[in-house]
Amino acid sequence: MINESKVASKEGIQVTLPQNRIPLLKVLSSLAAIFTLLGIWLVFELRNGYDQVLKQANYRAAQRSQILGQSLRTQILASDYVLRDVASRIEIIDGVFVDTALNRDKTLSTLLKEKGDTVPNFFSMVLFDRDCKFIATASGQNIGTRSKPELCEARKKFKGSGPMVVYVPGNKSASGRAALVISRHFSDVKGQFLGGVLGVIELEQMQRWFDSLDIAAYDSVSLVDNSQLLLARKPAMPFYFEKQMMTEADMNSLSDKYAKSGIATTIDIDGLERLFGIYKIEDVPFAIVYGFEKLAILKQWRKRAIELSIGYCILLLLAGFVVRSHITVLRQHNEISKNNALLRSSEANFRMLAENMADIVWQINSFFKVKYTNAADERVRGYFNSEVIGIDIREQFTELGQEIFQREIDKRLQLEKSGNKGLAMNFELPMRCKDGREMWVEISSVPIYGEDGEIEGYQGVARDISLRRLHEEKLIQANQEMENRLLEATEEKTELQELALHDAMTGLYNRRFLDAAIVREITLSEREKRPLAVIMLDLDHFKNVNDQFGHSAGDLVLKALADIMRQTSRESDLICRYGGEEFIAIIPNMSASQAFERAEIWRRQLEENSLNYGGNEIKITLSAGIAIYPDHGKSGEELILCADEMLYKSKRSGRNRVSIA
Repeated sequence: MINESKVASKEGIQVTLPQNRIPLLKVLSSLAAIFTLLGIWLVFELRNGYDQVLKQANYRAAQRSQILGQSLRTQILASDYVLRDVASRIEIIDGVFVDTALNRDKTLSTLLKEKGDTVPNFFSMVLFDRDCKFIATASGQNIGTRSKPELCEARKKFKGSGPMVVYVPGNKSASGRAALVISRHFSDVKGQFLGGVLGVIELEQMQRWFDSLDIAAYDSVSLVDNSQLLLARKPAMPFYFEKQMMTEADMNSLSDKYAKSGIATTIDIDGLERLFGIYKIEDVPFAIVYGFEKLAILKQWRKRAIELSIGYCILLLLAGFVVRSHITVLRQHNEISKNNALLRSSEANFRMLAENMADIVWQINSFFKVKYTNAADERVRGYFNSEVIGIDIREQFTELGQEIFQREIDKRLQLEKSGNKGLAMNFELPMRCKDGREMWVEISSVPIYGEDGEIEGYQGVARDISLRRLHEEKLIQANQEMENRLLEATEEKTELQELALHDAMTGLYNRRFLDAAIVREITLSEREKRPLAVIMLDLDHFKNVNDQFGHSAGDLVLKALADIMRQTSRESDLICRYGGEEFIAIIPNMSASQAFERAEIWRRQLEENSLNYGGNEIKITLSAGIAIYPDHGKSGEELILCADEMLYKSKRSGRNRVSIA
């Protein structure tokens, strides 16, 4: 609490001086506490911002690796479609490969070349027998060559429902060049290996695809196999190709870091530290590794850290000046209290200090009339001393300022009634300037008491804080923009997740959804002891539609079949586009006879349906295969493989029919 008394100066003006003051130690302790808390907040804010920047960059790296991985997987699936088409046209009679298509006068090499030309990435296509000896090639070369024994054994042991995809180094390749090899295998009714058809994508072609990717200057994207051998990269580093990019432990460490903290960093092979996103391609022994350079990502964060640190240092410097000024004032008042003679000298010094202060020093009476204001008022607001002396100070405020001032006066009166006298009050309000501007000021005021102990006026200091408020508003706006961006990112993530589960053209579920859904449906069927039907459909001679009428007509046919399947399905049925012109339906609680009836409905509707495209009538049929859980398989792979075999049985039996396992 501050008690104050009046001392008369030579000019007859009464100056109120405090007799008991807050100890300097309390002031220093308060400032130390404030700046300690501010420093802790600053460190926390910078650390949190640092982590957020890295997490966001790592999330974007993971997204990009997933997008590129899905794109590469789509290319491999497109290549596999050609292999499946070739396989469907080949029949093995007494160990001899025969083309069952209408063009029997063509050689197998001609067939391979025609089919291989439909996939630009294919370097070559090869037919091989049970001993992995090449019996036909698209180029007509290397016939009679055998695959390496370990590759042949791997093909014989492969039991997957999809294609077998492997990386073959140059020293083990028939062409002498490193390549990705995609193969489909033939087997007899007993499951014995009879040979197969394979396609080759040279790593040089894969590197050209990577070179065409549009990425930032300091980003990197790599293709590695399960042994972390580097197969392709942008920017290209040929010296490291077909060498281990990182150890398996390093790869697992990156995955663990991302799972725990959302941040996965390590030193790249070019010596730069990067944040990596890793996507392991489904059903393929390869992974896409996308990296952002850490220094480039942190550029904006470092700039903000420097700005905040400079601001903190400036505040410390200003606080030092304030403390120094406070010490000076205390010393002056102590000297004044010792000797009344020194009071008048101190008053003169005070006036000189006030007149030269950058802040506005003022004094008003109990009626709020201005009794004194220093020269700073003219410098800051533009008003001469004569224009404000004797004027109600509330007229200097805007309407909002008058409301704030009245609330502070009411608070002061409540403090006085509760016995809290002489307390300093700090508040902010807008004032008017002579040129019409609005200026926000921070006011610190204390009451002036008369001999009767009642308030007879107020005095205080007003500091221009317009620039500070402007910075605060910009900070609030920046925070709002950041929140909006985070909301947009969340919405984009939801849209991406939805797109990831549906086929873009037909609107049906895609293979990614199917792989997860069939496991769930089998578990449910096993628990409830009910059957589960899997129907696989494939359009007959679909390539002829594309060749004769164009891919737009082919898309129209696919959409028509999707509509037929959707219209005649229950809500619980899962209709998926498996790839190309293949569709799969997973139908809970359906017997074999019911599944056959459902497939026949689809077959008849498509057969009776005709599509008009560009004045041309398009008619097409489908073939289907059916497998039932648990009779024909206990897992999703077994059911799909069984349905696929029945589908090809329908193909071999003349197409446009349905076969049940």
